[in-house]
Amino acid sequence: MRLAFPALPLRRLLAAALLAASLLAASPARADDGYCDYVQGVAAAESALSLSPEAYVQYGRIEQASPNGPTVDPGGLRLIAGVRYRISGLYEGFAMRGRAKADCRRHQAFEAVRSETVYRALEARAKVLEGALPDAEKMLAQTTSDFEARRTTAQEANALRIRVEELRRTAMETRQALRDLPAPAAGDHAGALAAFHRADADVESREAALRRARAVDLSVRFGFNRYLDGANAGSTPYFSMISLGVNLGLLWQGFGNSRAAEGRKRLVRSGRDPISEEATNALVEATAKRAQDTAALEADLSRQYEALSRVGGEDSKRFRQTVWFDLVKARAEHAYNEAYLAALKQVLGS
Repeated sequence: MRLAFPALPLRRLLAAALLAASLLAASPARADDGYCDYVQGVAAAESALSLSPEAYVQYGRIEQASPNGPTVDPGGLRLIAGVRYRISGLYEGFAMRGRAKADCRRHQAFEAVRSETVYRALEARAKVLEGALPDAEKMLAQTTSDFEARRTTAQEANALRIRVEELRRTAMETRQALRDLPAPAAGDHAGALAAFHRADADVESREAALRRARAVDLSVRFGFNRYLDGANAGSTPYFSMISLGVNLGLLWQGFGNSRAAEGRKRLVRSGRDPISEEATNALVEATAKRAQDTAALEADLSRQYEALSRVGGEDSKRFRQTVWFDLVKARAEHAYNEAYLAALKQVLGS
């Protein structure tokens, strides 16, 4: 009987599949990566200044308006103290906090797309690898026994130990990558990409509201104003006033906000953004191609393993073990790509 063993291009394809999967698994972040605390903490700190009143005090020979320009009364010390509150700061402060919450929701939607798809793929790979470990341990125990009984060589025993150790390491690294990712939420994730787009549009809407808020200054002031020496002492030192200032650029700001919102929408939906629909569709096509390639590789290795299983002898046994380890790797990568492809399609809502 003539047997066919794995060719070098197949091994290279398997190595490329392992490398691609490792790169895909390397980027996602942990569930609580601190991003929401960061953006909401910054917003809370900045909005505290907008939401709070301002206390002020002036003392000395203070300028005062006159028809001939600002003058200083040489004979009078003056004290002005009071509180100024920007009523428009209320809107601005709450707009800052709303923008931070929207940014947090966008980040969470991004993680739902990026992390949960990879989690499902890694989970499928881990299942195959960990399911193969008991058989690998049995092979190692049998080979160790054969070596001690001088039925095999040290070189062959060491080669098997290296293969088993590689399988253990790959299974351990896959499980560690799973622990570094948030577990998927219950239910499916159809339309998660659309949810990210909605969250991103909400962020831009909040930013536009902040830009509008900076164009209006509505404030109220009250306090104490009195000359401290002699003849110029006033009889009514208390004052209060309300003021409104509007930057006329507000009239032209709407065009810029609309243009920014439209441009951001196009950026998110274009292939230039890593989580855009076009980029995700391209990733689906690439993953489908890898799934087909690893399926073909798995089928070829499976046929070779079955052929070797029908042949006796030590030489056949060594080849069979080699093919079995390659088959496990190919099966794990095929499971990874199939699960990743299904998760991506679910995210797109298809």
